Amino acid sequence: MKDLVEKYRLLGSFLIGVVLSFFVILIWFGNQKSIEQSQKNKVRETAKLVTHQFKSAVHDNINTLLNLKSRLEITDGTYFDFWEYDAGHIINQDSSFLLVEWIDSSMVIRKVEPLEPNKNAIGLDISKLDYRRIDWLQARQDSLVNITHWLKLVQGPNAFLVDAPVYYDGVFQGTISAGMDFNPRFDLIMQGLDQYLVKIYDHKGTLFYQHGDSSVASSLKGFSAEEKITLEGTNKDFWKVSVFPNTIFEAENNSDGFFLNIALGIILSVVISVLFYFMQTAFIAQKSFRQANDKIRAFIDSSPMAIYTIDTDGIVRDFWNKAAEDMLGWTQEEAIGHFLPHVGEEMKGEFKQLMSVNLKEKEVKNKEIIRYRKDGSLIQMRLSASQIIGNGSEKKQMLIIAEDITNEVEYKKQLENSVHEKEVLLSEVHHRVKNNLAIIAGLIELQKEGLSDENLKLILRETQNRIYSISGVHELLYNTDSFTEITFGEYAVKLIDRIRGMFDSPGKNVVIEHKFDSRRLNINQAIPLGLLVNELITNSFKHAFNDRNEGRIYISLEEKEDLIQVVYEDDGQGFDENLFDQSNTLGVTLIKTLVDQLNAKYNIESDSGFRFAFSFKITGRGAHSNL
Repeated sequence: MKDLVEKYRLLGSFLIGVVLSFFVILIWFGNQKSIEQSQKNKVRETAKLVTHQFKSAVHDNINTLLNLKSRLEITDGTYFDFWEYDAGHIINQDSSFLLVEWIDSSMVIRKVEPLEPNKNAIGLDISKLDYRRIDWLQARQDSLVNITHWLKLVQGPNAFLVDAPVYYDGVFQGTISAGMDFNPRFDLIMQGLDQYLVKIYDHKGTLFYQHGDSSVASSLKGFSAEEKITLEGTNKDFWKVSVFPNTIFEAENNSDGFFLNIALGIILSVVISVLFYFMQTAFIAQKSFRQANDKIRAFIDSSPMAIYTIDTDGIVRDFWNKAAEDMLGWTQEEAIGHFLPHVGEEMKGEFKQLMSVNLKEKEVKNKEIIRYRKDGSLIQMRLSASQIIGNGSEKKQMLIIAEDITNEVEYKKQLENSVHEKEVLLSEVHHRVKNNLAIIAGLIELQKEGLSDENLKLILRETQNRIYSISGVHELLYNTDSFTEITFGEYAVKLIDRIRGMFDSPGKNVVIEHKFDSRRLNINQAIPLGLLVNELITNSFKHAFNDRNEGRIYISLEEKEDLIQVVYEDDGQGFDENLFDQSNTLGVTLIKTLVDQLNAKYNIESDSGFRFAFSFKITGRGAHSNL
């Protein structure tokens, strides 16, 4: 009989191993198909992503050309005075532009930048070029941007020629045209994507860009993807983008390791079947079970947390450890078999609600409650409860773990009160500073009323602006949830509007363009930076546009890693750069002092207009960086 039972135990364990191995194999084949589909999806998604970025790069360059066209149309051609500067600026900023040229309505190239390498193009009649004439005339007729196929330029390298028709005075005047090679920008987009071979063809099917080596194409079949770069607003339909995974992709996504997985799965199935065989003998280990139970009870009794078990009616059933006795006051004999002694009559409704949540959710975690001690005092407790017994007709029981958090709650209240008091104090300090600065500015305003000297009035207005620069920081601090930082962009816009209002006059049109990162700056950096912007704009209004009725100022603030980079430009008359180091005027002295205060590195360019670029490290948080 014993041998027969042993035989059936062995047979049952063997069948379990076979069934588990069968399921492991099924799951493995399913995973293989899922992995292959995932790889295909990865290639498709990559193709969509890079195509979108390629398209954005192309349209960015076209929009740059259209912006130049718009300036010519808006000014009825007077912007040609700045054409060489603007075209040269575009080429210097974007390596995709090889050249920018002006083709008049008679189809003759009249201007080109850069001039030196492209002199041969001046005077070229493109009506004699078959590959240019038809599309150029079509773009003129339809008022659309014309993009040629990939071709070799008269001036040298291969590129696309892009023509933007220009109309003003109700007449077609010609085209702003550019030679563009998008390969450098596409190479930047493809950085980090060496596991793909990418080819791009123009509308005639000519390959003009390739990333990766065709000789290392992957052996994976059916994994390639094709997308289109649509050319909206032009007289061409689209370019085709083909993406293929190469051997690097194949190596990174190699699924050979899954063969090891199936082997491990089968081995695990065998192990489980063996364990099942031996587990059948474990039922005789009652003595070990009792020892384990005794250890659990010893652990509960020695725990610093109050631990006890109750049923759904709140009757203490089994455990009521020493920590529960010390925390609440009732002994184990007084508690077991009775309703929870620390739940007062007015607390029974809350207890029933907690019990219903426990029955529904199977557990309650970190619930803060108030209960009574035996001496009648209140105790704050953090409670967790989970079901441990209860199936069918058997009444459910819950294991309760509780800790005394009375002191913790009191300390938390003290901290919250302390923080609130400090917030009120800081708010009042900033409010008073702002009001005092406003009083000083108002006194200066009163002083101006009694003056007839316009130069002295201007000096006082500049002093007011400096005070307003500081006051603006405190105003933002008073109206925000932080007492140490402000959003510099919001502050700078208000500052610019105030300075513009000070210098605006009839017939004077100075455009101020700005681009501010939403970076929050520490007050100790925001104030000198605001004063520095104030001085730069004031100096531009006073000195840069003396002989002109219009001008342009550009300000940008950008965060890169741990640096703030600021660029200030105006297209005024400029000045000798050496004078900046030698000048001892108040404005220049303030600029130097504020740059030093920011620990900034700066660079000045004044070949054409004025450009002042500087950068400084972002001040970290801490007592050293805040007021």
